[in-house]
Amino acid sequence: MKIRLFTVAFMLCGLIAIQAADKVAYLNMEKVFENYYKTVQENFQFEMQKQDFEERHAIMRDEYQSSLKEAQRTESDMKNELLSQEAREDSRRKLGVLMERLQVKRDELMKFRQEGMQSLQNTRGTVEEGLIKDLTEQVQRYSTEKGFTHVYEVSGRSLNRVPVLLVYPKEQEITDDIVSNINRGHESELQEARNKVEALKKKAAESSETPATK
Repeated sequence: MKIRLFTVAFMLCGLIAIQAADKVAYLNMEKVFENYYKTVQENFQFEMQKQDFEERHAIMRDEYQSSLKEAQRTESDMKNELLSQEAREDSRRKLGVLMERLQVKRDELMKFRQEGMQSLQNTRGTVEEGLIKDLTEQVQRYSTEKGFTHVYEVSGRSLNRVPVLLVYPKEQEITDDIVSNINRGHESELQEARNKVEALKKKAAESSETPATK
């Protein structure tokens, strides 16, 4: 009995010693990512590319709608019994040509939208991968300098959107320190990028308003 108690006590002492040697911290990587000055700069570039795509798509869509209306007017003329037979036959031939062109414009519009959206997604994904790699390396360096043996990420969520880490000691969170560290010396760049992003979003919101809502 004494030997067993001694063994258990020895194991407990060992576990306590291991835990004492660990230096644990907690980090909200999502917040770090969103507040990194390079992320905000890339957000500005992405918003510019997105708006350029949307403007070109709008032009193509308007051209398609204009061609559609012309085809509808021609079809109406073709069916108008008040017009001469010759005029209606001319409208029938014209409608055939317009419908062929309309199909081409429709295919071009759909292709442009699909390829444009895919290109934006690919660009976004590539940029995010690079930023995450950069931030991970910086967090690792910071943790090494501070002597952290474990850093747990707290912004992750399960498949049903429940936080993976429900409870943790808030006083051991290093998120704000990391944000300050990665932006040190780049504070003006961060603010400038934020201002540019907000200006772009405001411009996009204003341009999307209809005259009735202005």
